Amino acid sequence: MNEDISFYTYRKTVIPFCLTDITDARYVVTGHPFDGTQTGLTGARHGPTSLRTAMFELEQYDLETGVDLSQVPISDIGDVDCVPGSCEQTFERIAHTVSAFPSNVCAVGIGGEHSVTYPIVTTLKPDMVISFDAHPDLRDDYMGVTLSHSAVMRRIHEDGIDVALIGVREGSRNEAEYARDNGIPLVPPDRWDTFELPRKKNIYISIDLDVFDAFVNVGNPLPGGMPFDRVCDMLKTLARENSVQGIDIVELCSNGVDGTAMLAAKLAFKFLAYDMLNDR
Repeated sequence: MNEDISFYTYRKTVIPFCLTDITDARYVVTGHPFDGTQTGLTGARHGPTSLRTAMFELEQYDLETGVDLSQVPISDIGDVDCVPGSCEQTFERIAHTVSAFPSNVCAVGIGGEHSVTYPIVTTLKPDMVISFDAHPDLRDDYMGVTLSHSAVMRRIHEDGIDVALIGVREGSRNEAEYARDNGIPLVPPDRWDTFELPRKKNIYISIDLDVFDAFVNVGNPLPGGMPFDRVCDMLKTLARENSVQGIDIVELCSNGVDGTAMLAAKLAFKFLAYDMLNDR
């Protein structure tokens, strides 16, 4: 592996684009192969490789928008060299890497479990995080681990960043009470149209793949999720009405190309097309 210490990254595989140097990029991709606090199905450390590999099976021209993704100015600097068993050291490496990005790029993160969102968000400091997730992730801790994937949105909110949670359909009483007491929207899949999406904000989008309906190769699959086209519609609006500082797709547990990896890859392509549409 060719390790770049300045970014704590190594290249195992890269996305199938004509890649540019980070200084000329509109988007910078990093993988985060970490699942040290995963409590459901394991294997999210394989997500970055599986998602990138699945991209090779997709067309780079987006029929909906007319955007040719082969023309996207994008840099893939590889995977952060995560430290097994250590959230703290792994998050330090992720934060160090993201802090070295040029200020005008959009960070595109590939997980990994949902906890990796925390160091990215606290480095970018957006106005608001929109999290698509079956769960609130508002626990104070899980089994004593305060940096758990189950506590990531709690930590982000405690750092003074607004959060909104879309697709939520399961959570603890304490999470529900914390959301109510702090004015955090918990939007169930069938009430998506009751939530007014933000406008004219610097936002970060986090997509836990369990927001979709019972896909088996995610950390905590759950029935009753959102359809793919509905999530895409919301991504399109978010990209059109706001400045997206970063996005991640997390909790992919596929070890190879399967239906869940293809869904994740297509989701990444759709976001890039929607966001590039606004740069025309």
